[in-house]
Amino acid sequence: MTQYIIQTKELEFSYPDGTKALNNMSIAFEQGKKIAIIGPNGAGKTTLFLTLNGVHRATGGKIYYHNQPISYGKKELLALRKNVGIVFQDPNIQLFSANVFQEVSFGPINLGMPKAMIKEKVMEALSKTDITYLKDRPTHFLSGGQKKRVSIADILAMEPEVIFLDEPTAFVDPKTSEELMNFFDLLNHEGKTIVLSTHDIDKVYPWADYVFVMKDGTLFAEGVPEEIFQNEKVLCEADLQKPWIIEVYEALLKSKPYLKEFAVPKSKQELFELMEKP
Repeated sequence: MTQYIIQTKELEFSYPDGTKALNNMSIAFEQGKKIAIIGPNGAGKTTLFLTLNGVHRATGGKIYYHNQPISYGKKELLALRKNVGIVFQDPNIQLFSANVFQEVSFGPINLGMPKAMIKEKVMEALSKTDITYLKDRPTHFLSGGQKKRVSIADILAMEPEVIFLDEPTAFVDPKTSEELMNFFDLLNHEGKTIVLSTHDIDKVYPWADYVFVMKDGTLFAEGVPEEIFQNEKVLCEADLQKPWIIEVYEALLKSKPYLKEFAVPKSKQELFELMEKP
């Protein structure tokens, strides 16, 4: 039986100026999966993350965590934010402490952990993100990639079940971007549910187990990557491009239509193997 860790029913959110950012949004995240949320700018992806984490208070509808409706009491919100972490697109928004160790210890301190446990959790998070050597470094002296890793360590130190990553490969070079995607795989193998929003379709396609498409504050489409990225209507109406792997695959089928009997390639290696078939 499918287990959903977070669900919404007819979720609504409007900003104080009246702008409706989420409209009748019903979505369910399966526990333990790697999930991507894609869509054009202004689709509501960041607002959705902030609402699911309790930073924004829903103006309508319901949010369920482990099938229980969330509430907005101080104690309940603290527990929710421990288990449902957000890594923001711009790490400069998230980082504010003088040095890296202080920064990563902020969450565990707020959770009231004992001093010895705080140090243990911080060092574990720094080790996982491969930045132990930065623990005494001032945060404002870090590179973009280092800041991104510190912002992830911030969340890991609280041992969340779900991690929302808003454009996690923004502001970093291609090598760091690849390293981060591999790191998200490792976190998922540890049992964490990983949900990321991105415009980097070529990264999402081989990585995600499931894809949600948002448009104008609503859930526009959903499905496995192979279905979503071959759906011309969805891609056109949501202003999305095909991953290069799908483009090459579809061009290959024009000369070798019999290759349709094989699975749609999800990776560069699978595509090359398909191309070598007679």
